[in-house]
Amino acid sequence: MGTARTSSAAGALHHLRTGPRGGVPVVLLHPAGLDLGYWDRHIAALRPAYDVVALDLPGHGGSPGGPRDWPLERVTATVAAFLRGLGIPAAHVVGISVGGMIAQSLALAEPELVRSLVLIGTAASFSEEGRAAIRDRARQARTEGMEAMLPATFARWFTSQALTDRPELIDRATTTLLADDPQVHAAVWDMVAELDLAPRLGRIACPTLVLVGESDPSTPLAAARELTDGITGARLHTLPDASHLAPLERPELTIAHLLPFLAGQG
Repeated sequence: MGTARTSSAAGALHHLRTGPRGGVPVVLLHPAGLDLGYWDRHIAALRPAYDVVALDLPGHGGSPGGPRDWPLERVTATVAAFLRGLGIPAAHVVGISVGGMIAQSLALAEPELVRSLVLIGTAASFSEEGRAAIRDRARQARTEGMEAMLPATFARWFTSQALTDRPELIDRATTTLLADDPQVHAAVWDMVAELDLAPRLGRIACPTLVLVGESDPSTPLAAARELTDGITGARLHTLPDASHLAPLERPELTIAHLLPFLAGQG
């Protein structure tokens, strides 16, 4: 049960792979601005039973990339090529926020690659008001830099209790965000502002679990219900005392739902 931390020739995506080779693959897609390291608790929980692959999306962590890598179709194709380059024929795909949007897109564009979906704190579409706010987020990153993004980002990501009681988490996320390329960050939000997968959700045929923090202001319960209403058979669970990035704030809750769901898929 080894661990590999390399750059893949397919898409040059930096990744960590651990767990039994030949086991069922689980692929982890992080949110905008962060990297694979934020899956640490989930990787530890999954690696005894699964072939776990966590990757850095283009322009994040150790992966090269720029703004041109961030149209949704392009980043989806990059992830698909990366998985094929690793010899993974199909995987359970778990995504947070933007990672969940890419997971949906992958299930639509390359359904044979996706055994199941776990969508955490994510959405398929946004209101016009929401799109305007996201475009403003992109503008701020592009013109003011990453430091200007921090207060509003943390207010969306975490509950007020976490902001007060978890300084180590906030310090870690601050360090990561300040190291990001603001032009890449802006391009990610440009993509999100145009996202509209809702009309195609009915084409997703794989088992799907949707998790949402009860205090999530970015992709609230209504967004989660749009996913479960659109994807046949999808299951929805609300996570108490959690905001947008529940896997960081309350990893024990997301793991408690993730493991039984994956075990039920065989």
